[in-house]
Amino acid sequence: MARPLLEPSPVFAKPDDWQPLTPEVIAALPESPAVFEVSNLVRTVLFIDRAHGKLRERLTTLWQDPMKLPVRPGGHYFRYELTAREEETLQKRLATYRKHHRGTLPPINHEAEQRTPGTVTPIRRDAEKRVRAVERPASAVAFSTVPAQV
Repeated sequence: MARPLLEPSPVFAKPDDWQPLTPEVIAALPESPAVFEVSNLVRTVLFIDRAHGKLRERLTTLWQDPMKLPVRPGGHYFRYELTAREEETLQKRLATYRKHHRGTLPPINHEAEQRTPGTVTPIRRDAEKRVRAVERPASAVAFSTVPAQV
């Protein structure tokens, strides 16, 4: 007699395996320091961040806020790496991502970087040289020498 297949338990999933970003899976996670990646259905990485010592709480916050993680067809997936050195591990993950994606950040990281006015942001001019620029706040007025057309 045939039996229906059971869903794999999130408790036995390895941290580096992609898992669906759902409340049931999040509830089974440890409340530990970690670095995580969030992707879409086809595993295109959208966001890389650290958990600030609270992986379960951080992913719950992301899952509940569509402004931070916009709803997408097929949902979101994530994988994580438990680490005591979150900042160092985050920088390594971001560097690896940039190396494989022509120096760009994941889309949500890039948007977050663009929304932070007045911060110093590295701009890639060529493969070897990096030039730093200061972004203007959105409220800054830009003047033009071109006359207005009526």
